[in-house]
Parts: sequence; structure tokens; C-alpha cells
Amino acid sequence: VGVMAATMMLGSVSTAFAAVGSATVSVEPEKQSGVKAEKTSTGITPTVNTRADGTATVTEVKKTSKKSVTISKTVTVDGVDYKVTKVAAGTFDNCTKVKTITLPSTITTIGSEAFTGVSSTLKTIKINSTKKVTVSKNAFKDVDTKKMTITVTKNMSSKDYKALKKALKAAGFKGTIKRVTVGK
Repeated sequence: VGVMAATMMLGSVSTAFAAVGSATVSVEPEKQSGVKAEKTSTGITPTVNTRADGTATVTEVKKTSKKSVTISKTVTVDGVDYKVTKVAAGTFDNCTKVKTITLPSTITTIGSEAFTGVSSTLKTIKINSTKKVTVSKNAFKDVDTKKMTITVTKNMSSKDYKALKKALKAAGFKGTIKRVTVGK
């Protein structure tokens, strides 16, 4: 009986030690600048700035000759998923042959000079957000937008769509803006 009690006690101590030694660490969002995303659902791995609130700003899409570039709703950095809410200045500078850029439904802000430097081959920008999108002044600085089309999902409210159209024009967009069913 004494040996059995000693074995049970020793077993309990080693089990308790193993449990303490194998504590898991919770991964939390944090503020970081100029970090490379690990993976996205669209195959584009942009450079981003992340925030402690779990959001991210896309600052650069790496050099690509793809004709279509889609920004993902989320990016993963250091094992943490961040919701993409903004595109910053010069994000698309390296997209030398792009014809279509698609922004996710999570986008809330298009930053100043976001499209400055984009290829002259760009013809269509798709905005899939159903909520209000803020467009910074000069988002299209030095970009010839006369032959471009911006499509906006029909799921955006009429009020937000009208505000977006006004903001796009104030940002220097001179092309066509129209509502479409998502996926078109």
C-alpha cells in the first residue's frame, strides 16, 4: 500500500510539472510596420502595416506581371490574422501589367496616392465593400483615369454609393463608376 501511495504521489507531481511546463502562449495582434504577409487567400503576399486592433494596411504589392491583382480580406503575419481595411500610397507601383485591381469587402479607406504609379494598363478597379469607403484626396494623383471603370457592389447602400462617387471624383477619378452584382 505504501509503495502504491508513493507511486501515485510521484505520478501526480510529474503530471503537474508537465502541465506547467507546457503552457500555451496566446498570439495577439500587434502594431508592426513594413512586414511581409505570410499567406492570403488570393495568392498575393503584400507588405503591410498591422495594428493592435487586428487590422492591416496594404502598403505594397510585390512586383508582378499578373493582369489581375486581388487584395485579400485578411493577411497573416506571425501566425495572426489581420483584416485588411486600407490601401496606402504607392501600393500598386509594382503592378506593371495589371488590368484589374479588386479590393475586398473589408476595405474602408483608400489612402492618398494609393493608385499613383500604377501601370497605364489599369482599366478596372472593383470595390467589393458593402459599407462606407473613405477615399483620400489625391488617391489618383498623376493617374490618367479617363478610360478607367470603377465597379461597386450593388449591395452597398444608395447613400454610401453616392458618397463614394463624390469622394472618388474629389480624389481625381474621371472615369466611369457603376454598380454591379458581385462577381461580375
